[in-house]
Amino acid sequence: MAASRRETIEAIYRAAIDQVEAGVAVSRVLSRETDHALTVGDQTLDIGDSGVWAIAIGKAGCQMMASVETIAGDRFAGGLVVTKSVPVDIQLRSEILVGSHPVPDARSLEAGERLIDFVRMIPDGALVICLISGGGSALADALRPGVTLEQLRDITATLLRSGASIGEMNAVRARLSRIKGGGLLALLNGRRVVNLIISDVLGNPLQVIASGPTVMPDRHEVAGEVVRRYALDITLPTETRMDLTPPLMTLIIADINAALAASADAARQMGLAAHVLTSSVDIEARQAGRLFGGIVADVARGRGTLTTPCCILAGGETVVTLRGAGIGGRNCEAAVAAAIAIAGIEDCVVGCLATDGDDGTSGAAGGIVDGTTLHDRRTAEAALAGNDTYPWLRGRGAAFETGPSGTNVNDLFIGIVAPADWTPD
Repeated sequence: MAASRRETIEAIYRAAIDQVEAGVAVSRVLSRETDHALTVGDQTLDIGDSGVWAIAIGKAGCQMMASVETIAGDRFAGGLVVTKSVPVDIQLRSEILVGSHPVPDARSLEAGERLIDFVRMIPDGALVICLISGGGSALADALRPGVTLEQLRDITATLLRSGASIGEMNAVRARLSRIKGGGLLALLNGRRVVNLIISDVLGNPLQVIASGPTVMPDRHEVAGEVVRRYALDITLPTETRMDLTPPLMTLIIADINAALAASADAARQMGLAAHVLTSSVDIEARQAGRLFGGIVADVARGRGTLTTPCCILAGGETVVTLRGAGIGGRNCEAAVAAAIAIAGIEDCVVGCLATDGDDGTSGAAGGIVDGTTLHDRRTAEAALAGNDTYPWLRGRGAAFETGPSGTNVNDLFIGIVAPADWTPD
């Protein structure tokens, strides 16, 4: 694989991550001008006598909380973070809990109960900043009476294997939970709630991101219909009415569109024409990889009207229907499928990359492939059939491993079409 083109994809990916990095995203919309007030977006809010409290739920929780603690300074009263992993370079005053993702476990329930206890400590009228990011649905939960952890795990695993959408999955999880679907907002009744949200769901539906714990619920996706659709073995608890006061403010502070815009800017600075195809890819990962790879291959063959050298971009949230027990994820599957689509074609490289740096069970961000990656189509098809795509990529030097990125805004598809001797500006 030509180093300059692979390195260009890596640089474009990192430019996107820098733009949507969680702590930076918080600092763009939050500031403290005086001892008594916080500015959130274009509004100024009185801190009050109780100080600033904060709750962070999701993979980017530590990074988001670090910014709040710094900005609030001596007016920071207390915080609780529930996340997947704790960065070694971040030190917080807040309490930190680690839950399980993508399938919840006992740690997730312990975190949910601790969240409830923490909310009860917050004084009435206090200003509470709720920091929500992807992964929150599995990382923290408190179950409704009659629902067991085993049922929650089985349902989550079944929906993941079945290729259910995140909206379908979270509609069911919200019905089983005391904190999802506005449940945490109900517990915060009497406090002044501000939501700062990093979206990992296409279209930014507030009720779906982390199952909407601190926003007003929406019943567009009916949990009972999802249970019937996927033949889930559970009787849903009866819906309960909640005493809800709408948040003072809810801001989406980073999403896939921001990542794509930063990717396009970075590509142009390197001397590439940048073409953003879509931010709404939502099909099976292997289909998305073949489709995107096919588009890149056509451009490399001189078909179509796109000028070269160029960077072709897309974003979205694909799904994987599990048929095997291998190691991989959405982006690993898409990368293997893209390798099939561009096999033998010169002058192009494709990256299929998770913005959180942690694709499925792989521990990698995904894969970067070119026309020489595929040696034997049968091995690639076997890897896809067994959902065992990460070892296939790693064995060909095509896995891209970054570690957790500190944010999560869906997936990036980056294609470079340029001669092998091309070098960036």
